[in-house]
Amino acid sequence: MAEVFTKPSRRIRNMIAKELRLIVKDRVALFLIFLLPAVSIGMLYYVTQENDLSGMGGGMGEMEGTEQFTGGPIIGLIDLDTTETYESEDLSGNFTGYLEELAEELIFYTNEADAYQDMYNKAIMGYVVIPDGFEKNLTLNEPTYVTVHVDATNFIEQSTVMGVVQGAAIMFRGMHLWIESEVFPAMMIEFMPSGGYVEIVFGGFIVIFSSYLGIAMTSAQSIVGDIPLRRMLLTPTSRLEVVVSKVISYVIIGFFQSLLLVSLWVIAFNLTLNTEFAILVLIMSLTSLTGSSTGILISALSSSRLQANQMFLFLMFGTLILSGFFIDVGILDDFLPMNQGMKVLIDTAFKGLNLFDVLIPIAKLVGFSVLAILAATFVFSKKPTLA
Repeated sequence: MAEVFTKPSRRIRNMIAKELRLIVKDRVALFLIFLLPAVSIGMLYYVTQENDLSGMGGGMGEMEGTEQFTGGPIIGLIDLDTTETYESEDLSGNFTGYLEELAEELIFYTNEADAYQDMYNKAIMGYVVIPDGFEKNLTLNEPTYVTVHVDATNFIEQSTVMGVVQGAAIMFRGMHLWIESEVFPAMMIEFMPSGGYVEIVFGGFIVIFSSYLGIAMTSAQSIVGDIPLRRMLLTPTSRLEVVVSKVISYVIIGFFQSLLLVSLWVIAFNLTLNTEFAILVLIMSLTSLTGSSTGILISALSSSRLQANQMFLFLMFGTLILSGFFIDVGILDDFLPMNQGMKVLIDTAFKGLNLFDVLIPIAKLVGFSVLAILAATFVFSKKPTLA
């Protein structure tokens, strides 16, 4: 009786071993899984070095031009100015009024620690610090910096906050007929690990993108056209065992791919991230799980390798557009697997959260993988033959 219960696990182990042997023998598959993502990191390194972008945005800098944004942000404000040298009005209060006009909501703070914590918790998109001496400097026609603290992990929020502050500065100068750019919004990027801004943010995107789609691309060919699998299905092997064994096989490959990607990302750009290396590899392996289950589902749905390639191309472009990295995708950002993988990576590597703090997106990744596996099993079971 015990032998009956051990047979499924033994079959799964055998199928995993078979799948890994096939992958290792397939040089093209290994090229796609390992070399292409590594080349992507290499290209990013070349671009940052060639265009002198290395280290860009690591601290405070001026932000020229007014950014376009949609919707009013919730911004924090800390007014530290105590000078009263301007005759007609309080200049810091006047500048604050323009911020209130452009922002959806302006929340006032008495210290930076509270504002920083609220930005960390996503209660505000950013916060503005009006320094002491603001009114005095303007009265003496001396330039004054207004520090704008933004979240390094969100491009859209950065441009939105800076757009509001730049707009308020333009209106403020215009009201007083000042044309010499007396007020300078200076951006301070928070939640940045040590290293270059471009390398960290775009590198993280490339790492997640490659981990998810690199495994999905190869696993999309794992069922359709698998000739040895046709003979195996004549045995008592169930469709669920086939799907699970293939998913596990590609997750194993994904683990080594993740190890390579994270190592290249950290070593090439000399990064010091705010989490442990092992946690990063675990997160990347979890992303590989979703990529593997997605690819297996595509392979189960496809009737030919050509169809599998076409479906994968649709997945790749759709994932890129809906990743939320470049544009706001609304509620989809809370469910799409790559978006959740980016969230887990950002919150751990950038903000220093532990795995218990990101259990919700992790649960979503695992839930998506389970649903994809069950869906692939159901579709696969309805196929009388393999193409």
